[in-house]
Amino acid sequence: RNVGTGANQIPDMGSFTLSVSDTGYQKLPSGFILQWGSIGAPGIAQDVVTHFPIAFPNRCLRVLVSQDYTPDSGAVGYIACAGFSSDPVKFISRASTPGLGASFLALGC
Repeated sequence: RNVGTGANQIPDMGSFTLSVSDTGYQKLPSGFILQWGSIGAPGIAQDVVTHFPIAFPNRCLRVLVSQDYTPDSGAVGYIACAGFSSDPVKFISRASTPGLGASFLALGC
C-alpha cells in the first residue's frame, strides 16, 4: 500500500498533527479536529468570547463545556455556549456563577 491520507492508504504519522498544552488541538488524517482549552471567568450574565487554538477549515460541529469548581467553595453553576456552528474561530459562552472559569472541548472538520 501507498502512504497517504486517502482510502486504502497507510497514514503517515505526520498526518496526526498535535499541539499538547493546556490549550491545544489534535488533527486526524480524516480531517477531523479536536480542540480544547479554558474559558475565562466571566461575571454573571456576561457573554465571554473564546477563540479556538486554530480555525476549523470547514466548520465546528460541537462545543462541550464544563464549568470549573473550587472544592468546599459552595459555588456551583452551569455554563452554556452558542455561536459555534456559524464561526470557525470562536464561540460564545455564559455562566450562571461569576468568577468560575470553565473548560471546553470542540469537535469539527
